[in-house]
Amino acid sequence: MDISEHPTEHLENFPEAYYGFIYHYYRAEVYRETNWRNRLDTTTNWSIVVTAAMLSFVFSNPSAPHSIILVNYVFVWFFLYIESRRYRYYSLLRERTRIIEKQILPQIFLGKAKKLNESRWRERLVKSFTDMKVPMGRLESVAWRLRRNYLIIFPLIFISWLAKIQSFPVPAQTPDRFFINARIWLVPGEIVFYFFMISVIMAIILSFYLPIKSKHSDLP
Repeated sequence: MDISEHPTEHLENFPEAYYGFIYHYYRAEVYRETNWRNRLDTTTNWSIVVTAAMLSFVFSNPSAPHSIILVNYVFVWFFLYIESRRYRYYSLLRERTRIIEKQILPQIFLGKAKKLNESRWRERLVKSFTDMKVPMGRLESVAWRLRRNYLIIFPLIFISWLAKIQSFPVPAQTPDRFFINARIWLVPGEIVFYFFMISVIMAIILSFYLPIKSKHSDLP
């Protein structure tokens, strides 16, 4: 008989030591999940703090070049990359804890009072240990973090940059003057402007591209 067809009855036949193992394993997974969740918050905080500091410096110093904002933009993408890597492993740990919470804990509390999902949850849990690949892809993790946090930060940086080149080094009264202000060393202002704008638009598009493929909609 396939034990996955009668999960509640199988749990009742577990040796008593198994319950202790499940209890301590669940605590360990929740602890790991919490630590990885805190690491996600750290990179988000770095992005916000660095952006706030650089924008404050640029707009409080009229002689500060607009290239500082572009450097800040690169930094925030770097923080996003780090955060997306952490998010992939966080999603794996969250998947494990959710399997335990949905399939095991209710059965222990309710016994046979309610028949639960008969999905092959044991196989899914074991596969998360034996499979060397993290289920969530790199691009999907970037899209998730963009959608949750960075979708506000990137447009804010772009708008701040537009405001800076509108007034520095001289007020831009014409499109030609605007692109001259946007110039960086030997790079024409038109290239800088369109590259920056397209990268922000692509980030917005990407943020809604892959998250729908995840199994759970309650990921942070």
